[in-house]
Amino acid sequence: MSTIAPPRPNRAERLLIPATFITNLGNGIQLTAASYLVFTEANTMLAVSWLMIAVTIPQVALSLFFGKLADRFDRRTLAMISDLASAAAAIGLPVWLALGGNPSTVSYVASFILSISAALFFPASNALIKERIPESRLAQFNGNSEIAIQAGTLASAALGGWVIVWVGTTSLFYFNAITFLVSAALLFFIGRRPAGEATRATEAAAKAAVATVAASATRPPLARLALLYIIGNIVIIVGNSIMLVLVIDGFKSNAGYLGIVDALFGIGALFAAWAFKKISSRATVLKTALIGYLAFAVLLSLESLHLYAMMAVIPFAAIAFCVARISARTALMSAAPEEKTGFVFGATNAFGLAAGTAAVVLISLLVDSTNVKNGFYALSVLVVVIASLTILSLRKHDREVAAAEAAAKAAEAAEESEPVAAAEAAEPVTAGAEARESVPARV
Repeated sequence: MSTIAPPRPNRAERLLIPATFITNLGNGIQLTAASYLVFTEANTMLAVSWLMIAVTIPQVALSLFFGKLADRFDRRTLAMISDLASAAAAIGLPVWLALGGNPSTVSYVASFILSISAALFFPASNALIKERIPESRLAQFNGNSEIAIQAGTLASAALGGWVIVWVGTTSLFYFNAITFLVSAALLFFIGRRPAGEATRATEAAAKAAVATVAASATRPPLARLALLYIIGNIVIIVGNSIMLVLVIDGFKSNAGYLGIVDALFGIGALFAAWAFKKISSRATVLKTALIGYLAFAVLLSLESLHLYAMMAVIPFAAIAFCVARISARTALMSAAPEEKTGFVFGATNAFGLAAGTAAVVLISLLVDSTNVKNGFYALSVLVVVIASLTILSLRKHDREVAAAEAAAKAAEAAEESEPVAAAEAAEPVTAGAEARESVPARV
């Protein structure tokens, strides 16, 4: 029996994947260099915390607005503008230092500007993906995209510290500017969206909307799908904070082990992205997300037992977490209407960062009043509760939609049968028919 081969990657997919890798490589190195510059100048952990706040606030405040902007204007153009603005900010940092500017001040300002640019890039790039990548390729694309993200992050973690030692922070900032310029060039070569393709997409979206309204009065559960994706933001923000405390304070180890743990997580994430592409053809994305999050919660609890236990299980925790996150992203991107994708991902980014910030504050209070292991248990419980309740709610929604579609089909069939019944009723009644009607039917 022959099978239908999946469509081959188009030009947009072939260019977006390397752009994703380059962007994450540059962002990781930029954050490493800026943190190092601030810490060596102020010599306090609080100074680094303020840098993280400067990076987070613009994305929480502006992602929703930029998401709406991405749905009104050309997504490719907005993403290119974001890359060019980021390149200018990255170059401006070493130039300001060369002119005698205060290192801490320039680091905060440049990071703040880069964060504003990232707040625009996230919804614009995700809307561009929805616009240019066929529906049948979304799962495969998201798997490849996660590989690019983790590879770029892992490479930046591995190279950033060594490059600072070899050539200093200034070269890193120039390198980061180059990565943004390369990303902008890749976006440029994607090309404009063909007018005919845009028209067909608009017509298809209109037909799909009409069909959805006819089949069911319920809207796509975008808020619940976004919540499933937001779990990843909470895990990343809280996990990065309590992992540091566990290794340094809980296990009484040096900071070198943090690099090993990060590298092991990155390696596991690379395998997760590959595994997802295999799993997605055999299971629904919602089922995959639930299994991934539950497995991650169990492994996360085991990490707090001992340093060597953490190093043993963290690659598998990375696999479970990243498979769940890719599944959640695929589900959200598939359900989001193309004309509102920018708004959906902008809102998701804003609320995800806000939820992660709130969670890290509450769990930090728990850790400070008890011990760091309770922080890991609390995060595990939070993941299990949110994922389980969200998936159950989404499955209930799917059943309601299926029932509404069945009712709509039944009503349509009834409407089609009414003219036939009316025509039969209008025909003259024959003697044979009268005779047949007089015979009682057998039960």
